Amino acid sequence: MFIDTSKDILYLVISFCVLWVTVFLCWMLYYVMRLLRNANTIVEEFRVRLQSLTDAVSYIKGKVEHLSMLMNVVTGNVGGVVKKVMTKKAKDWMSGAGDDFDEAAKDAVDKAVAETAKKMKKFAKHIKK
Repeated sequence: MFIDTSKDILYLVISFCVLWVTVFLCWMLYYVMRLLRNANTIVEEFRVRLQSLTDAVSYIKGKVEHLSMLMNVVTGNVGGVVKKVMTKKAKDWMSGAGDDFDEAAKDAVDKAVAETAKKMKKFAKHIKK
């Protein structure tokens, strides 16, 4: 028979234990590999979502920078247009009002000369007396 001594029984038990330890280690290694594969899948999904988030943020950043640049250009142009319009309006008003001012100034000077002449005549009459 196969089992003759107690040493044979010991070897049989040891071989059976080694077999079970081997099965247990293979089973454990299988689950560790599945766990690592799931972790790798999770990390890959995280990378993809992080990349899409980064792309979205950079797209929004580009749009905001473009809008900011356009706003600077528009406000600069509007400021220049307003300045030109105000300058033109002021020049038009001054040139149109200048004629009125010139006429008013001439009338005032003529009145002042006439009044001064009247006063000088009165003063001259007063001195002759």
